[in-house]
Amino acid sequence: MARLENDQGGAVYFNPILKHGKEAWVIKGIGDTVIIGRDRQRKKSRIFTQYAQAEAYLRRHGFNRATY
Repeated sequence: MARLENDQGGAVYFNPILKHGKEAWVIKGIGDTVIIGRDRQRKKSRIFTQYAQAEAYLRRHGFNRATY
């Protein structure tokens, strides 16, 4: 379970999971941090089926510092 932070003070958990027998990755906001979903929805978590898409989302929103 990785905890990532950005420069604006937001924090998320980034975890791999198994969903329907396939790997997926979950990004879950911590505290007041919201995750921007499809169509600009504000959510508490989002599931990605491809690691590259999840990694691109994290990079795009500045989540790069890992804390444990």
